[in-house]
Amino acid sequence: MHYTGNMANEKTQQLVNKKFQGWAKTYPHIDLFLVDHCDINSVSALIENSRIVIYFGDTLPDSGLGVFFDLFNAHSDKQFLMLTDAPCWEELATWPDNVEWSFYNCIPNASEPYEQEFKTMDCLVDKNFDSTKIGISLNRLPRNHRLCSISYMLGAGLDETCVITAPLLAWHLENNHMDIMNTVSWDFDNHDNFKNTMLSGWERAKNADGIFPVKLDAYPPYNDLVPNQTSSCNYDNYKNRLVPFYKNSFVEFINSTVYDYRLPWICEKPYNSQLACNFPIFVACTGTVKWFRDNGLDMFDDVVNHSYDLEEDPVLRLQKLVCDNEHLLSDTSKTKDLWTKHHLRFESNVRAYYEIRDRIAITGYDALMNWIFDV
Repeated sequence: MHYTGNMANEKTQQLVNKKFQGWAKTYPHIDLFLVDHCDINSVSALIENSRIVIYFGDTLPDSGLGVFFDLFNAHSDKQFLMLTDAPCWEELATWPDNVEWSFYNCIPNASEPYEQEFKTMDCLVDKNFDSTKIGISLNRLPRNHRLCSISYMLGAGLDETCVITAPLLAWHLENNHMDIMNTVSWDFDNHDNFKNTMLSGWERAKNADGIFPVKLDAYPPYNDLVPNQTSSCNYDNYKNRLVPFYKNSFVEFINSTVYDYRLPWICEKPYNSQLACNFPIFVACTGTVKWFRDNGLDMFDDVVNHSYDLEEDPVLRLQKLVCDNEHLLSDTSKTKDLWTKHHLRFESNVRAYYEIRDRIAITGYDALMNWIFDV
């Protein structure tokens, strides 16, 4: 059985599906599924074999982990190997004995011409030292934690020193008549100061007050600022749309896909920040900074206060990552001096990031083959 279901990222779907088509012929005794959070429910009824590989290329379903437990428990006599493009899934819960999780990105990261160009690009050291807005916060898809982050930063007036983008926010508000307090599930009890600052900023965000205007979307047909599933090129997006922003910035709030679960997200965003030579602050899940640090990246701990990375409370984590590093935005001269002193360190991080991706591909593939032949 080989089944390709819904996949938000068209490029991932195409590349992984190509691999699965070959594996289906080589290993006909194994079911192979490629699904995202919208389609994981379809897997159970389609299972034919006793051994099942599922490439889950997405974040968690809105309903949480229950859909996975339902699947594994409904087929307790079968063995599952879950392939994911984010680490630490195995640590999210106490899983049944019939499931293994493997961090394995099937995408051949450097096999396409544009990836080779991306990999060989020089770090962006030609910065504008006359820039007054030396921070940057890029927020394409309006995920809940990004709505909070945008609002809190606007409420604190950080748009004076930080470029904050949210190109799809207007579309989101038009199609989702929502209030932020009814959308975000965080517990704001005992966080009145944060909540009031965030709500003040939310009123600004709804009126695009303080949001830096973006005329081009990251995905074709670039002039339509609505989400779509058309495949994009990260190299092209970085080179042609992000570099003009990055030339003026020295500090970046890296807005991860996942915030509420301990899943460090490995994607183009951290890579872009280091290629663009920006000091990194992660708007991400607990432990993200530690994961990157443990895997060989320099987190500039002597420049950025990453104590927020230890904070479990989502409200306090966001408050700390902003407040503890606000001086990097307000004292522009000192931050630029720090950048001049340390900017050569970014090149090592760019190399380390690709080493991580290569290591993932090798160890993940080895784990997959060991599982397939462990019968």
